[in-house]
This record gives sequence, C-alpha cells and structure tokens, in this order.
Amino acid sequence: MTEPTPRPAPHTLPCRAAAPGLTAARTLSLIGVLCLLGACTTATTEAERQTIASTPPPTDCTAWVGTDRNAMMGGYLLGQGPKGSGAKECVPVLMTANPTPPGYRGGDYHVSEFTDDKLKARWRACKEDAACFKRIDAQMQRWLPPNKERATRSTGAVDPSGKIDPDGQVDLKAIRRPAFFAKAPYREGIAEADARTTIVEFTVPRDAFERIDLKKTGDIKLRGWYIEGAGVTDGKGKKVRALAIMAPGGGGQLTAIQHPDEVAYRTDAKTGKTTPVSFPNATTETMGQRWWRENLYALNQAGYDVLAYDRRGEGLSGGFSDTNTLEQGEDVFRALTALDTGRGLRLLTPQGELLAGDATRGRLMAGMSASDIPLVLGGYSRGSMSTAWAMTRNYVAQCSFDMPEPTCTPPKGLRNIRGAILLSSFASGAGYVGDAPDLADRNLFLGGMAADHHIVFYPNSSTLAGMDRWPAAFFGKGLWDRAESLEGTVAAYNRIRGLKEIVLARGPHAIETWPASDRAYLRERMVAYAKALIVGGRTIPGARPWKDFKSLVATTPDSWEASSRPKAAATAH
Repeated sequence: MTEPTPRPAPHTLPCRAAAPGLTAARTLSLIGVLCLLGACTTATTEAERQTIASTPPPTDCTAWVGTDRNAMMGGYLLGQGPKGSGAKECVPVLMTANPTPPGYRGGDYHVSEFTDDKLKARWRACKEDAACFKRIDAQMQRWLPPNKERATRSTGAVDPSGKIDPDGQVDLKAIRRPAFFAKAPYREGIAEADARTTIVEFTVPRDAFERIDLKKTGDIKLRGWYIEGAGVTDGKGKKVRALAIMAPGGGGQLTAIQHPDEVAYRTDAKTGKTTPVSFPNATTETMGQRWWRENLYALNQAGYDVLAYDRRGEGLSGGFSDTNTLEQGEDVFRALTALDTGRGLRLLTPQGELLAGDATRGRLMAGMSASDIPLVLGGYSRGSMSTAWAMTRNYVAQCSFDMPEPTCTPPKGLRNIRGAILLSSFASGAGYVGDAPDLADRNLFLGGMAADHHIVFYPNSSTLAGMDRWPAAFFGKGLWDRAESLEGTVAAYNRIRGLKEIVLARGPHAIETWPASDRAYLRERMVAYAKALIVGGRTIPGARPWKDFKSLVATTPDSWEASSRPKAAATAH
C-alpha cells in the first residue's frame, strides 16, 4: 500500500496488526494508514473525551414509532411547549447497534474496530462458517447491483416526456427542465429557476464492480442540472459566487415526478402499523423528489450556484452499479475537472445552445476555476456517504478500498471546499448503524461487498476518523434514523472544529415523511449554515443550543411524523 504522509498528532501509538494473514510489508503499510486516519490513539485524546461526553444516558420511557420501525422504542420524557412547559411526552431515540464494550481499551472503538481491514477480516471469518456465509451472503445479494431494494429507472414512468436511455446517445433536450414542474398539479418553486439552468453531462469511468466483476469497458455519463445563482451576500455588501454540489439519496432521481398528494406509506387503522407504498405508481415516479428539489431551489435562492446530477446507475445517469459510494465521492472531483477543462463535458444552455469540449470552458462556475470558487458538498442518505468520501479524499487521504489491493495517496487538498451538508447521514461509518433488526448483520456483509465485489457501500471508519480535518459540517436527521444512530451523528459533530450544527426531528430516516413544518425548518437551518460559510465567523445565527445528549434531543420542534404522533400518555420506566 502506498502510504500518505501522516500529519503529526499528539498521543499516537503504534497500531497492532489490523488483520490476520497479512504480509509483514502490507501490515506495516496498513499501520501507517490507520494511524493517519486516527485509529491509533490512546484513551487521552480529545476525540475520545468528546465521545465519552456524548454518551447517551439511559432511556426513561417507551413510546410507539410507526414508519419505518413499527415498534415500541425507548426514549426520553421531555416537556412540551414554550421553554419546555406543559405535559411531558416520551420522545423516542434509536440507539446504536454497536456500543463501546465495557472496559474497551483500544482507543476510539468506533474508529479502531470498523476499519476497512477489520470489516474484511470479519467477512473472511464468516466465509469459513457455512451457516454464517449462507445467511450473510443472502443479505448481501439484496444490495449488489442492480440494487434490489429500489427501482432505479423510474424517470419517465408516469410521463414519457422525461424518459431517456441513460446508456445511449442522449439528446439533452429530452431531459426535463425545471419549467416542467411549473404545471399543475406540481407547481414547484424550482420552475422559476429554468432560465438559469443548464443541462449538464459528464463523462466518467465505470466503477470497480463493473470493470472487474462484470468485465464492462468504456465510460458512462452522469447527467443533471447546473443552476446559476446571484451570489451569496458576504456580510459586507458584496456578492460572492459559490457552488453547492448536492448528491441525492438512494433511488433519488433529479427529474422524477412526485405528485403533491402522494404519501410514502399507508397506516393500518387497527394496528397503527405502516406499509410502504411502492413506486413508480400511476401518479408518482419516485417519492421524495419534490422535497429534494425544494432544497436545491432554497440554496439557489440564497445565492448559490447548484450542481445536482443523478448518481451512476440511477435516473438520468448511465451505468449498472449504483452502490459504490467511494466511487461516487470521486465523481464530485471528476465533475469539477470537467467544468474546468471541458473534457468529456456537454452542456445545453437555457437558450438551447448545445456545447461540448473546449466550448464549455468558462461557461459555468462564474468563469472561476474549480480550485477558486467557494464550494459546499452536500448529500442526503446515500448521498451523505459519497459526500463524506469526497471530504475524506480532499482533506485526509485517497484510499482505493474497493480494489483487491487498496492503496492510499495524499489528499487532493482543495482549500476552497468550505464545508459539508449531511442529511440523514451515514457519515460516521459502519460502527454507528442503528439498533434495528434489519441492520443486525451489516458489518459482516459490508466487508464482503468490498472484498469480494469491489463495492464500498457504507463507509468504513475512515470518514469518521478524519473529520477533525473538515472545516465545517451541518447534520440533519430524524431521532429514529435507522441508518446512523444519533450517537454517531454526535460523534461526527464533536470532531468538526469549525462551523457546525445538528438539526433533529421526531421522525425516521426518510425526511420526505416528516411534517412540512419540520422539513421547512431543516431547510431554513441548512440555508443559514450555507450562508454562514461565506460570511465567516464562529457561529451560525439562530442555532439552538444544547449541552448534552438529552438536551440535544430536546431541541426538536414539538411536532411529529404522523404515524408516530403520541395518541396516549407515555409509559415511563
């Protein structure tokens, strides 16, 4: 493994060998990378003290959670109304499936025990046990491309005007523009941005799974929108052009239709249990896209240029594999390089002008280079994983964990990336998955996906370990988000040294199911953070204060995801 140059850090100690069966040279190389990524620290580091400070107190009540748990869950009795007055209600919180074992002395457990090598070692051990392999491999198959958890090509299913062949020669005029969503019944605000929107098409290589496992060759295309902004006020009366690059969640498709009256689930009136609605259906191609476009438009209204494209393997973009978030993180830099150089880039301007190659240079990013324009990287759900990898590759190291023999090189080092936006995030890595039955075996098959199929899905602990080098981060999530426990979000937050904020709601992972007021509040805080990155300073105006885990939970608005809204007095214990 090619070892990047580590930054000196206090209290570091030599690592133990990360996994059995490694050659001496490979073990020494892995030791260097693990130390770089923060896995080799004593119990006296600041990161560990912060993690201890954020350890949640025991829950003191139980309450019903509808979508997407359909179960009683532990939580905290909190006062309602202004300043916590009024009757108390039990507010559920989904805890981590991997708490630090009592007496653990290996440093930060959630970094040290969830490295790339240790995840792969667990998989190798599982393969030696026939029962384990049969059970875990069956679960892993659900997540191998094409991702069986979701329909990946639904754009154009309701209205054929938006249907294209993503792997063919695409007429960019066939791609839906923001103005499409002006008509009834959609009436989306983003339609106003049509005159500022350029259709973009980037050329990128196939990922490791397609190259190695499927023997596919050639390049694929990523397609989406570039919406020009007016510039963000810098607090001194001037406008600063800045670019937000936003990655959607799994199954997210930029131009997919969502009917405004559609719902994500049905609720049984007798049991209170919810059942997801399947998409596409007669009126909606993909759920959640209306909310996603509202976020893009809000950032654009705040003055940001906004780049949003469908991930490889989904929607408008080509490719078969949609699951390798490490590769998708690198796509951010490929897009920036294309905008800089014009290589492999096609544009369709708002005026209908089709440009390619050299003719595209200087047409976007306000004529600035990718190393000069202020950048914010953002993502929702699976997009938060690719965003975390992009931040890691820029600030910490570039490691090819999806290759048979991973190598690491120094970080890209773009100094103009101001911060990250992580919505329903997975950024704290595999060690902080939620305590839920459907997540019980993730840390076995994640190693298998990387080792046997060259796919990095959930990040390993590298993203968490390097967050002390990120300049800023914004986190938005539900209290019973099954993907990443609140402990994981707090652990990530604690490592950020610059501007940071956590915004919570009494809801699940899928933000589109939250009440409209909670979605609006999250969007308002996200925009405040994005503006603060340009203005500078040490605080984000309007952020709600908190001092410990329970007071953080209490920052949630007094509103509930509908199927989980309390219908009776909470049960204390």
